[in-house]
Formats: sequence, C-alpha cells, structure tokens
Amino acid sequence: MYKIKKMILISMLSAIAAILMILDFPILIAPSFMKIDLSEVPVMISAFLLGPLSGILTVVLKIFLKQIMKPTSTFFIGEIANLISSITFVLPASLIYRNNKTMRAAIFSLVFGIFSSSIISTLMNAFFLFPIYINNLGYGENTIINMFKQINPYFDNMFKIMLFSVFPFNLIKYFIVSIVIFVFYKKISKILRRIYDE
Repeated sequence: MYKIKKMILISMLSAIAAILMILDFPILIAPSFMKIDLSEVPVMISAFLLGPLSGILTVVLKIFLKQIMKPTSTFFIGEIANLISSITFVLPASLIYRNNKTMRAAIFSLVFGIFSSSIISTLMNAFFLFPIYINNLGYGENTIINMFKQINPYFDNMFKIMLFSVFPFNLIKYFIVSIVIFVFYKKISKILRRIYDE
C-alpha cells in the first residue's frame, strides 16, 4: 500500500513538474532559447520527502510527460540538458538533506545543489550541447555568438558566453528554485506526508 501511495505522489509531483517545465520564461542575460522554469520545485519536494531515487524518477517522468504535452523543439537537446541539470541539482542536495533534516542542512544542501548543477551544466553546455548545435544541427559558432551578442556585445566568444551568461543563468535559475523550495517545502510536505502516512 505504501508503494502505491509513493508512486501516486511521484506521479502527481511529476505531472506538476511537467506543467511548470512548459511555463518557462527568459531572462536578460541569455537568448530566448535559454529559459528558466520552476519544474525542479516539485522534483526536489519529491526527493526531500521520499528520497533521492524518487527525485530522479520524478525528473525522468516530468520530461516524459512534458513530451506528451509539448513535444521537443530542440531535437531533445533541451530535454537532455534539463535531465542532467535537474539530477545534478536534486541528487546531491537530497543526499545531504536525507542524513540531516534540519533547516541549516536544508540551506546547505540547496546551496550545494545550486553550485554543483551550475558548474556541471556549464561544462555540459561547453563540451557537449553547444558543439552538437554547432557541428550537427547546422548552427555555426558565429551564429550562436551573435545570438548572445544581441543580449550583450561583450559576449563575443564561447568562453565569455559560458562564464558570463550560461553559468550565471544556471545560478539564477537554481537560486530562484531554491528560494521557492525553502519557503514552501515544510507546508507542502506536511500535506503530502499526511496523504502518504494515512
């Protein structure tokens, strides 16, 4: 019975995450194809409440459900990026929080998740995703650079783009996500725990 309730909670949180993934919005330091969404909020709630593996399952399910509601427009590159960045945010944070469920540990785990995901996402974009766009999808390097230069003329090479746009983009995204989690987790978890424990 507990396993059934757990899967229901994971499915519910995944569906909410998928909807939030669709409701994305741009920020000023990045082109329009890089958008922020709050889908990691229900994912982290799942991971904090039910454990790291449940968080990872929620990530996978949210992307699957998002594809049903809104198919990929980036040849799955955006979805791969979201999968990796979500897991590298949720997994270390939930592992830390699992062993010490205090407010201080929650803050530390979220901060650790912010930086681990931001660093790994930036490296992933630099060495994997952007080269795919450049080498396999018909985008020249200058095309991508020009997209960023329209935001800020200073972004005139890939190193500057990664260091001063992609990296802070991820920091901002996961900082916003972490603030929302920190404010609402306790209230939401009490409601969900009552459902899970009944």
